[in-house]
Amino acid sequence: MYKVLLVDDEALIREAISENVRWKEHGFELMGACENGKDAIEKIEQTVPDLLITDICMPYLDGIELTKYVYEKYPVTKVIIISGYDEFEYAKTAVKYKVLEYVLKPVTAFELTELLDKIKEDFDEEAAKKKSLKKIREAYISNLPVLKGRFLNGLMQGSMNAEEIKKKSEDFHIDLSGRYFIVTVVEGDNLREFLKRHHGIKEDLVLFAIYNITEEIVIKNQSGITFQNGEDKTIIIFKSDRDEGFRAGIFDVCTEIRTALNEYLKLDVTIGIGRTVTSTGALNQSLESAKEMLEYRFLLGGNVVLDARDPGKSKHTTERELSAWTDDILLSIKAGEHAELERVIKSFIQKLRADYVPKNRIIILFQNIVLSIVNMLDEAGLSDEAFLEGENTFINRIYLLNHLKDMEAELIEFCSMISQKMTSEKESYGNKQAVLALDYIDKNYSNSELSLNSVCRYLAISTSYFSSIFKSCTGETFIEALTKKRIEKAKSLMENTALKAYEIAIEVGFSDPHYFSIIFKKHTGLTPTEYTKNKRRQ
Repeated sequence: MYKVLLVDDEALIREAISENVRWKEHGFELMGACENGKDAIEKIEQTVPDLLITDICMPYLDGIELTKYVYEKYPVTKVIIISGYDEFEYAKTAVKYKVLEYVLKPVTAFELTELLDKIKEDFDEEAAKKKSLKKIREAYISNLPVLKGRFLNGLMQGSMNAEEIKKKSEDFHIDLSGRYFIVTVVEGDNLREFLKRHHGIKEDLVLFAIYNITEEIVIKNQSGITFQNGEDKTIIIFKSDRDEGFRAGIFDVCTEIRTALNEYLKLDVTIGIGRTVTSTGALNQSLESAKEMLEYRFLLGGNVVLDARDPGKSKHTTERELSAWTDDILLSIKAGEHAELERVIKSFIQKLRADYVPKNRIIILFQNIVLSIVNMLDEAGLSDEAFLEGENTFINRIYLLNHLKDMEAELIEFCSMISQKMTSEKESYGNKQAVLALDYIDKNYSNSELSLNSVCRYLAISTSYFSSIFKSCTGETFIEALTKKRIEKAKSLMENTALKAYEIAIEVGFSDPHYFSIIFKKHTGLTPTEYTKNKRRQ
């Protein structure tokens, strides 16, 4: 029987179709009738139908959206749309989502039954093809210990009792005697990249080759049982009557397997050795711990044997620690010293590796560092589209990386790029801001209210950053430059006008004539009166 789900917001239509079609007589089972797409999705997620019959216009989620959802999530489910709208766009969308039939309302039970008979024929034909393909697949793997593999995979799920394990192991001639058991998983590193380098080789063949070489070595060492799980990954069950030396022996065998696969297949592999258990019923626990060890491949790099005997425990990197590392990295970026920047980042990465921090946590830490860099650039007025583009590219790349060492290289490259651009931009930007500030002083020196704050407001820059770049570019502070300009203008007025000293003080921006006299003498060695007399004698 093929399962059918009916979806229509009109109760009369739902009832009419549900009751007037003899579903079972035509090879179908009506699993339910829903009044909108939202309810239908909940139903589908519980039991996936073979056929979906849906209206288009419905509340919450219409038929087109429901069809799209089924097309993307459950492509094996076929769809019939029954609609009162003879619209080209609807029909075109239905074709896009590979709808079997687009039927206009009203539709009779007889018409729908004829349609179901046609669809059943298609379903039966498709089922026959699948059955034929299954036979081909079975023929392909007929030389493999299929029943043995099924049993061992079932054993790994931990759902068999001791009596069932004993009976089936005897039936399949599998020796599971022993007091101690350890499960290991052998997994190729970056199979996708390997297949790109070896055109024409299929993944199934590579996975079988890993299994085949592994099995030969395990048999040679008489150390365990090898099989492929449901994902075609190679699993080994090691067994022993003695605990002493058991793990050491396994590590040696796994190292031999890794070396052989490197040599014969030119393929890097990582092997996870699970925890020791004392019964076949607990093998699934050892398997899970072996899989957990494979997760550390990200931290330690591929092509390694990872033993659960000494698993690193993930330590929580505190916000305070992250802040300290971030400050060190930012300082190195600002300093523009590549060697120091690289040293700081490598130390940071080594800390993450030593603490066995998981990948998802590391990605968050990297994102926080990048955010701090962006904030630093914003404060310095250096953030532009080029910087933001580099940030987005970096974040996108690290998501795709499989090893921490690769992320380390990416972070060093990114921070070095920022450092180089920042040094270049700072020099150019600093010179520009200094020139603008000097021009502002030249035009506003007579204003007694002119100050560091007012020029920074004019330039839209922080006082601390402005003070730094101004001093670097001009060799003097803002106050020194302003005072120098005012004294020069005062001297010019004394030499070329008959203005009195207090008038000149006001003219050049000093609101207090007495203070003007003190500053003038400090810079020239003469009081304003003495300076004027000397010039007029000349």
